[in-house]
Amino acid sequence: MNQTNIKTGLTEKEVETQKKLGHVNITTTKAGNSTRDIIIKNTMTLFNLLNVILALVLLVIGSYKNMLFIFSIISNTGIGIYQEIKAKRTIEKLSLLKESHVEVIRDGKNIEIAKEALVLNDLFYLKKGGQVPVDAVAVENGLYVDESMITGESDFIEKSIGDFIYSGSLVMQGSAKAQVQAVGDQTFMSQLMKEATTLKKSRSKIQQQIDKILKIIVIGIVPITIIVVLNQFFFSHLNLAVSGQREVAIIGVAATITSLIPEGLVLLTSVALAVGVVKLSKMNVLTQELSTIETLARVDVLCLDKTGTITEGKMNVENVLYYSEDHQKIAEVISYLITQDEEQNSSMVALKQYFGNSHRTFELLDYTPFTSETKKQTMRLKNEGTFTLGAFDLVANTCSPQQEKEIQNALNQGYRILALAHKSEQEHAQNRIVSLVLLKDQPKKEAKRILKYFADQGTEIKIISGDHPKTVSNIAGDVGLVGDYISQSDFPDDVVTFQKMVEEKTIFGRVTPERKRDIIASLQKNGHTVGMIGDGINDILALKKSDCPIALGSGNEATKSVAQFVLLKNDFSVLPDILKEGRKVINNITRVASMNLLRVIYTFVLTVLLVLTQHLFPLESINLMLMGIFTVGVPSALLVLEKDEKRNEEDILKKIMKNAVPTGIVIGICIFAMLILAYKFPIYTVFNEGQFVAHYKDYVSDVTLVIGSVQLFTLYLLCRPLTRFRAMVITGMTALFYGTYFIPPVTSFLGIEPLKSFRFIIPTVLCILAILLVRLLMDQKQKNQKVKLILVVASLALFLSFSYVKVKQYHTKVMTENVQYKQILIETWDQAQLNKAQEK
Repeated sequence: MNQTNIKTGLTEKEVETQKKLGHVNITTTKAGNSTRDIIIKNTMTLFNLLNVILALVLLVIGSYKNMLFIFSIISNTGIGIYQEIKAKRTIEKLSLLKESHVEVIRDGKNIEIAKEALVLNDLFYLKKGGQVPVDAVAVENGLYVDESMITGESDFIEKSIGDFIYSGSLVMQGSAKAQVQAVGDQTFMSQLMKEATTLKKSRSKIQQQIDKILKIIVIGIVPITIIVVLNQFFFSHLNLAVSGQREVAIIGVAATITSLIPEGLVLLTSVALAVGVVKLSKMNVLTQELSTIETLARVDVLCLDKTGTITEGKMNVENVLYYSEDHQKIAEVISYLITQDEEQNSSMVALKQYFGNSHRTFELLDYTPFTSETKKQTMRLKNEGTFTLGAFDLVANTCSPQQEKEIQNALNQGYRILALAHKSEQEHAQNRIVSLVLLKDQPKKEAKRILKYFADQGTEIKIISGDHPKTVSNIAGDVGLVGDYISQSDFPDDVVTFQKMVEEKTIFGRVTPERKRDIIASLQKNGHTVGMIGDGINDILALKKSDCPIALGSGNEATKSVAQFVLLKNDFSVLPDILKEGRKVINNITRVASMNLLRVIYTFVLTVLLVLTQHLFPLESINLMLMGIFTVGVPSALLVLEKDEKRNEEDILKKIMKNAVPTGIVIGICIFAMLILAYKFPIYTVFNEGQFVAHYKDYVSDVTLVIGSVQLFTLYLLCRPLTRFRAMVITGMTALFYGTYFIPPVTSFLGIEPLKSFRFIIPTVLCILAILLVRLLMDQKQKNQKVKLILVVASLALFLSFSYVKVKQYHTKVMTENVQYKQILIETWDQAQLNKAQEK
């Protein structure tokens, strides 16, 4: 430890010397992704690499139209980068509003400076509720810190003179001077972050689930690519020596692989989260990380600390009751005792305003400060005995009948009751209450409305407070929250009974910080997602344990450092908006995820069937563009920003299993069936002037119409119940999708035919009926399931019979015209596919 004078600190000259040497607390290591990191993360992906390689191959062979998918990749990547950077800058800007300063000693004077202005060997004060900004050494005793951010252990560690204090630690009790030992990138916290190859941020549940989906796709895409290449180049009997047929193989591979990449899924997730962060910033809510935006929406139990949340947090002394003849002396003792408290909370501030400064001289022998655990402070005065000020039920052994009556009346009126107890210097003397101070904190005007909103939304409210449970219960009743209360002294020792108790009770009083944490933990063990709102140092343990910690802007730095959300303006009324924003993110991402994975699933199913039968992939990337834009891309982009605030209990993976998987399988089988039928029956082949002519583009048009129609139907299923906005999106996309088939220049560019026949309706209806059948079988909770099942099965059988009759009639008609058509149909159809695929 440097021998700096602990009374005067550094001189201005010494400070300037340290600055010139670069020993200033400026860090280059930032917690979170830099702009460079965001750009790299969004661009350097396996999916992007595959897309770029396929685009280059198509460029080489001159199939320019089929390269257009690369513009979708570029736009998706660009939008994702823009939104993440915008959200990042918003977070950084708001973070400045919660930055605190540090008090240092320079040239014998106490001054406040920004934490970044600290220099090596500076002397500064560490106070309760602060976060240690640099590595330091204690130069005074009486400090207790929480080093769990470094060690993982939440125990309070006492720091004596000469003890090292890690940066990032939280000051939990006491205050003391410390001397800076390391600054900037040289601090322990900065080194820790620097050495970590990846800074692991918390991932929300929906991000974790999407990561699982992407991991499956990444694992599967490599072997599928190999199989597709083998099928297109070797199993399909193409003559690779012929340039045109070689190009057919390449185009088929490109179409397959690009269809297996859900490029919009990650984009829509990050955009939804980033937009949510920006929206909340306009409400003066600091969201510490993108992923936390959805967390509160999953909370089903919200725990509050009474003071500062449902109340104003401004205590007023309403009345003082004396049980000693010398009222003036008791008032002077309280006044003197308050002056010893260096860490004044709202109650102490109210007492100071009421009692003023002491005019009587006392000789202080000993003083024990207030702690959240003891809820009292004690001083011993020469010739006067010991005085204890604190919670009325914790400072004295007994109460007189009059005191008990007056305490009960005060509790019924919702007062916070502090008691001053006196113990004389006589042997065997007991603490005796000499005064009761009645304080009151008014409920916030908006508290009743907000608590009712959460109750209506199915979110249970629990209040965990250090106050007497009766006091808390009365104030809670004023804001419409009624429920059983219990004091910590009545908590059961048995773990199972304790878990049951926290489930049944609504209000918990006289709770210590450790037991606050235990309550949160027990609720989580009971299967709840728990949110916690607090602003004091006594809330930190509970906040850290909760799934969604929320701090008030007026809270201390340590409290805000562990929170996911910080209400910068202490505006409790924005909580419903956070909930709504989170629910919107969950609901919209869940909906569009199913839409974006449909193509992946039906492409996979179709690919497997084609490989087994050694057929070429029948579509090109350009063919799928129209369907992709109007039935997935645009509606997903619109719906991901929709105002959908209903509670969604369904897991995203279950939602995909219910919607995307059966629909994708049905579409894949349908495309394959249409291809095989075209080989066996002259559905798309006509006998004209003595020869067969295959209209392959008609087949492609029908396939894209079937896929688009079924995806629009799936979009409808996902959007139920319909709102005006959703109905407008579905109607608009349907009109644009079908309307495009009547514009010849567009259809020619896309490699499809204008709409001339409505034969696609039959496979579309069959697909829809098959999807409804699977959904009914999967969902046992459907009302009137048996009746619906019979109707769907009957309709499916009817349409299958109708389809069979129509194909049979067509088959008979063509056989009459040319008996030998079957012998040349397959050859004609194969050649038609090759001819169509080679068009540029």
